[in-house]
Amino acid sequence: MPVIQKLDNNTINQIAAGEVIERPSSIVKELVENSIDANASAITIEIENGGISLIRVTDNGIGMDKEDAKNSFQRHATSKISSAGDLNHIHTLGFRGEALASIAAVTQVEMLTRQKGEISGCQIINHGGNIIKVSEIGCPEGTTVIVRNLFYNTPARLKFLRSSRSETGAISDLVAKLVLANPQISFKYISNGKMIYHSPGDSNLINAISSIYGKDIINQLILVKEKPAADLTVSGYIGKPSLNRANRSHQSFFVNGRYVNYPFLSECLEEALKEYIMVNRFPWCVLNIELPAREVDVNVHPSKTEIRFRNPLQVKQMLVTALKNASSNKKNIPKVFSSPHYKKRNNYKYNRDESEKITIELNNTFAYTDDKSIKQIIIREETQEEILPVNGMDNKENDNTIDTYDFTKLNIIGSVFSTFILVESDKELYILDQHAAHERLIYEQLKNSIRSQEVLSQQLMPPYILEVTHEEFIIISDNLDEFLAVGFELEPFGGNTFIIRAVPAVVREANIRELFNDLLDHIDKSNKNIILQQDDIIKISCKKAVKANDKLSQNEIRKLLKDMEQERIPLTCPHGRPIMISISRYELEKRFKRV
Repeated sequence: MPVIQKLDNNTINQIAAGEVIERPSSIVKELVENSIDANASAITIEIENGGISLIRVTDNGIGMDKEDAKNSFQRHATSKISSAGDLNHIHTLGFRGEALASIAAVTQVEMLTRQKGEISGCQIINHGGNIIKVSEIGCPEGTTVIVRNLFYNTPARLKFLRSSRSETGAISDLVAKLVLANPQISFKYISNGKMIYHSPGDSNLINAISSIYGKDIINQLILVKEKPAADLTVSGYIGKPSLNRANRSHQSFFVNGRYVNYPFLSECLEEALKEYIMVNRFPWCVLNIELPAREVDVNVHPSKTEIRFRNPLQVKQMLVTALKNASSNKKNIPKVFSSPHYKKRNNYKYNRDESEKITIELNNTFAYTDDKSIKQIIIREETQEEILPVNGMDNKENDNTIDTYDFTKLNIIGSVFSTFILVESDKELYILDQHAAHERLIYEQLKNSIRSQEVLSQQLMPPYILEVTHEEFIIISDNLDEFLAVGFELEPFGGNTFIIRAVPAVVREANIRELFNDLLDHIDKSNKNIILQQDDIIKISCKKAVKANDKLSQNEIRKLLKDMEQERIPLTCPHGRPIMISISRYELEKRFKRV
């Protein structure tokens, strides 16, 4: 008997469902993307039991007539593309034509839809991929899809789902991304009868962000609005250093309005901000990259969250430059303040499930986070917010926004512990880390001189004899002009050695052998440019900077502050630590009970 058999449509649909529908959040994603593509301005997402029992997505979009509604349940039936050539110019979120067929194959689905201007709508009931009812019905304009009993006909797959709280958490995270990607749409997200998110849909991204993260975050954001190329735009917000997190879960990237999970974009962000970020910390962001549809491939995976750029190196260069520009235009001084007092909450529960996702329950309302060191949990009901501090962090205070470089108008008090410099204005006390400030100052000077190649040479007495391997000897010999251009004076000295008579003045205190090792490792073989890499510059500047416990005179302090004022350096050291913090006169008076 034959071994190879053609599968029936029901089996085919369930295989497709295995690709597209992995968990309840997959269903929510597909349904909401359909609503967005239908030009909806208001979308409501309701779930019960983590979406396992019920998912209802309602929109006020264009709706469908009876024939389109029936056809929407067929595999690869879509209004968004008509040929393979259209895959190179995708302008919608959906295009595969698999979603409803895959959802219906493993659930019990009811659809209610009415086109605008029509007096009645259509009801379709589909169980397990089989349409069992099509009827005329009265319903609002737009479309409502109700999904019940996920995997009811494939019970083996139910065991792969996590707890209802974990599934709710996954949906909550997804809805947050959808809200941030579509500030022009008003979203309502309801779980077990409780309002979790409600965004205004006023096209203002900052209002969409505050509906997810709370209003207090607004003062911790830096606007990004850059156009590094005629056909590429980067817009959104990045967080100030105070918003840096221990993981990347609060990085939201969108390409042409589509949320993407693309590590390449995290690399670009972290490359641009690495001078402001401490080790093992990650920047916060909500960023949308707009570029021609032909330059990005979204047909990589059924989830459509994975993409590829056609010219990734070019995109990276432009993104890094744009984000550097945005961040360098904003100087921030972290502000010291008192933690507010909060009333004790009795109905509070804490849980960590097997996936390390943390759940907070307050008065039967849930919030979720992947950050194991929770600082605050924001619970929302409609437009109201309750803030529950777990470890006493509060971000209500703004970072200082005065002219941070006008030191000539400030009073220099002196230093404490031979480490921190104290400077005062009428209303603020500024505390500077002398090592961090000097390190950043030297770093900027080194970087600028090396980039411009305006370097001075420092003669070595006696000269240094550098012995290298034969391969290294050839490389250096082929690049003698490049070495001379950045301030080295060297020439062959017999065998595999060179005599070095001078080095760039800015690196005169560096270990010459280690410096050449780094230079040789970083030679660009394609154009033979000799450049100092950023890590090398950081190491050199760190070694040359004044240290903590180095006692500085008043003149040395004044010179350091004057140099900072002239160079207008960023207010973080090259490792990302803050150079300066401030505390207000009012805060000091409050600490001493004077107010």
